[in-house]
Amino acid sequence: MPLEEKFKQKKKDLNFLLPEERAVSGSNLFLTIDWGVQKVAQEAFEGKNGAVVVLDPRNGQILALVSSPSFSPELFQKGLSVEKWQTLLEDPFKPLFDKTTGGLFSPGSLFKPLIGLAGIEEGIISYGTKHHCGGHLKLGSRTFHCHNRWGHGKMTLKGAMLGSCDVFFYHLGTQLGIDRIEKYAKDFYLGQKLEFGLNKEYSGLVPSAQWKWENHRASVTAGDLANLSIGQGALLMTPLQMATFFGTLANLGSVWRPYVVSHLTNAEGEVIFKNKPQLLHQVSLVKKSNFKEMRRILYESVEDPKSTGRRAKLEGVPIAGKTGSVQVVSLKRNRNRKSANSMKWQEHAMFGAFSPVELPEIVVLVVSENDPEGGGGAQSAPIARDIIEAYWKLKESHEVK
Repeated sequence: MPLEEKFKQKKKDLNFLLPEERAVSGSNLFLTIDWGVQKVAQEAFEGKNGAVVVLDPRNGQILALVSSPSFSPELFQKGLSVEKWQTLLEDPFKPLFDKTTGGLFSPGSLFKPLIGLAGIEEGIISYGTKHHCGGHLKLGSRTFHCHNRWGHGKMTLKGAMLGSCDVFFYHLGTQLGIDRIEKYAKDFYLGQKLEFGLNKEYSGLVPSAQWKWENHRASVTAGDLANLSIGQGALLMTPLQMATFFGTLANLGSVWRPYVVSHLTNAEGEVIFKNKPQLLHQVSLVKKSNFKEMRRILYESVEDPKSTGRRAKLEGVPIAGKTGSVQVVSLKRNRNRKSANSMKWQEHAMFGAFSPVELPEIVVLVVSENDPEGGGGAQSAPIARDIIEAYWKLKESHEVK
């Protein structure tokens, strides 16, 4: 008997042996996801690879999650061909992988607010301190460039944030040193899992002197500090961590556990489980006054017509945010590549934002992976703007709680 016939016969035998059971209604699952916000997030991110996280900074509730590219669950219900399965497995942008919790990225300039706050709190700079940006900074035998090769001139912290000046932060990061950067990163709960409990969640990486020695048998260099000060090098965060980080900036220091399950009811409609906001940590190293000043700087980083985040500006709606463009290869190689080369050479375009500036209700984090069209200001900021605009419109029409 052919193998297929044997399988059918076995199935019949099992069906005959198994007793019939009446169907029983299961529990009803209610999510914190807002369908209106989720739909807009998916539409705004269409054609991009990467992740979008939208959350409420007041309690950690997830309002929308997008991991792209994705796949249709119907594929597994209707029967999946070997060819289609191989296509999903071999896709370099990993459609089967949840990037919101498992994607590890250098945060780039999204990390600069932390470096700025650490510099202020440690007394290394004041809000009036100026560093000259001539387009590059030489550290030992290496030259570290600013994204503006012509230089920004003399910059304060506010100016460096608005223009995303790398040289200012090279100076600040090398003065802070690895121990103090690690201390502040950990006080923001970076490098730790957020206990989200959905799919595979990574803890990210906050490099330290010990980590450098254990993994590379070398000491931390000025070059390491320069890279770390602009959110690159060995530093890694998930999109969920980046969104939570911006939530912590927004709410003045509270790290809430992100959650997506609101409550469960039984078949009779009785609530059998209700999720509650959980405070994981309270930042202790940053004064409330400095958090508020950083919020104002991030607001200007969107509102100022010369800022890198200006494309997130929305008339009548105050938005604070920061752009990020993360190199995956050297600037020289990236600049000289041919258009036919792999997309993996393209930069990641990022934007983190919250709204409003006072008493924020929504955080949006966009990571456009290997974006071929441009950086965070050009590509990710408009996506965040569209999501925030939809949130307020839906709330006005009472479609968002």
